[in-house]
Amino acid sequence: MKKLQRRFSRRGALPLTCYLLALVLWLAQGALHWGGDALARRAGALYEAGIPLSDWQLAGLTQTAATPETAVLEDSVTLTTTDGDPQMILEDVSGMTVRTLSYTVEFDGDAREMCLYYTTKVGEPYSQDRRVFPQALGGGRYLYTLPRTSIVALRLDPCSPDANKTVGLTFRPASITLNGADTLPAAWEYFVPSWYQAFCLVLYPALAAAALSWLRACVCALRRRGR
Repeated sequence: MKKLQRRFSRRGALPLTCYLLALVLWLAQGALHWGGDALARRAGALYEAGIPLSDWQLAGLTQTAATPETAVLEDSVTLTTTDGDPQMILEDVSGMTVRTLSYTVEFDGDAREMCLYYTTKVGEPYSQDRRVFPQALGGGRYLYTLPRTSIVALRLDPCSPDANKTVGLTFRPASITLNGADTLPAAWEYFVPSWYQAFCLVLYPALAAAALSWLRACVCALRRRGR
C-alpha cells in the first residue's frame, strides 16, 4: 500500500495513469465493437440492403407524376409533401443489424430539418430521445449513423416544410440504403475517435485526475488533524 502511495505521489503519475486507463478502455471498446460487427456479418445480420421507396409507408407524402426534368432520370421517384410533418416508415427491421442509413435526394423547396427516428422494442412509440440527424456528404447524399443497439423500426422525416408550402423530393436511385458498404467503418476506424470523442478523451481523464488529487489531499489533511 505504501509503495502504491509513493508511486502516485510522484509528479504527473496520477494524470498519466488516468490517461493510460482511458486509452485502454477506448481500445477495449473499439475491439468490442469490431468483434460485434464481425459476428453480425458472419451470422448474416449485418449486410447492405437497398429498400425500395415502395416498401416504405408514406405519411404526409404522395408520389407525383414524372416531370420532363425527372423523366430523364432513370430509377428515380419524386414525392411531394402534403402536410407539415412528412414521414417514411419502415415497420420491421428486427431481422438485421442496422448501423447506417443513406440516400440521395434532390429537394424542390426548402427542406429545413431532417431526422431519423428509431425504436428498440416492438410497439414502442417514436421519441425525440431516439433520433439521429444526418451528415451531408455532398451531391445530395445524406448519411445517418445509428447507435449500437437493437433497432426494430425506422421513421424517416425527410424534410419539415414551412406552413402552407410543399416540398418535392426526387430520390435517385429510388431506394434507401441500409448499411451501405462505403458507410460502414473499416477495421482500423473502430479505434479512431471522432473530434468530439478525442476531446472527451483529453478532458475527462484530466478531470478525473484533478478530482482524485483533490480527494487525496483531503484525506491527507484529515489524517494530519486526527494525529
